[in-house]
Amino acid sequence: MKFYKHFSLFIILFLLSFLPKGYGQTHPLPDSTSRLARIVKSGILRLGVPGDYAPFAIVRGDSLYGADIRLGRSLALAMGVKPVFVKTSWPTLTADMQKDAFDIALGGISITPERAVLASFSIPYHTGGKTFLCRHADSARFASAAAVNRPGVRLIVNRGGTNESVARALFPAAALQVYPNNTGVFDEIIAGRADVMLTDDTEADLKVEQYPQLCRSYAGTVTKSDKALWIQTDAALVSFVNNWLRKALLQGMPQRWLKEAMLVSR
Repeated sequence: MKFYKHFSLFIILFLLSFLPKGYGQTHPLPDSTSRLARIVKSGILRLGVPGDYAPFAIVRGDSLYGADIRLGRSLALAMGVKPVFVKTSWPTLTADMQKDAFDIALGGISITPERAVLASFSIPYHTGGKTFLCRHADSARFASAAAVNRPGVRLIVNRGGTNESVARALFPAAALQVYPNNTGVFDEIIAGRADVMLTDDTEADLKVEQYPQLCRSYAGTVTKSDKALWIQTDAALVSFVNNWLRKALLQGMPQRWLKEAMLVSR
C-alpha cells in the first residue's frame, strides 16, 4: 500500500509541474509540502458540509445525499483519495474554515467577498440568486422586493448563511426572523408564524414541489450569486480542483447531478 500511495503522490506532483505557476492564485505553486500533496499522502480529502440545503447537500438518516455530495465524491476519486464528510453549519462555517476543520467546504456555498478574504473559491459551477417563498394566499402580496421591504412584514431566513446577510442588507424595514436551521424554517411559513422567506431560487423551486402550501411569489431573483467550492488557500489544490471542475462542467456532470438531486428530493 505504501508503494501505491507514494506512486500516486509522485504522479500528482508530476502533473502539477505542467500547470502554469500561480494558476488561480497570486503565489507560486508550492513544493511537496503543499496541502494537495498532504491530502494525497494521507489518502483522505476532508469535505465540510452543512447538510441542510437540498438539493445540494442534505442529511437523510445516517446518509448524505445531493448534487454536491456526488461532486465531492467524484473529486476525491480524481485525486485517488477517500472523501470524508465533516459536519459543519452555516453559523459555524467560517469559524470551521479558519480552524482548518476541512480542506474544502461544499453544499451550496455562495461566493461572497467576506468568504473570499478567508479562503479561495473554485470556479463557479452554478449561478442563481435570491427570491421569495410564501403561502399561496400571499403570492400577490409579495410579488416584488419593495413589497417585502416594509414594516410589519415578517421576513424569515435561516441563521448564518447568505440568506440572512442579504436579508439584513436589502430588507432593513421588514421584521426579520432568524430561524436556527434550514429545515424547520419552511414550517414556520406554513403555520403562519412568518410571512415570507428569502432563499435561493433553486431551493425555492424545490420547496414548492415538497410543500403544496408554498409558492414562489417572485419569478426572478433580487440578487445574482455563484456557487463554488470553498477551498483552504493552497495554489496546487485550487489548480487541481479548477482543472477537474472545468472538465466536469464541459461534460455536463454538475448540471446533471443537480437535476437528478432535484428529482430525488421531491
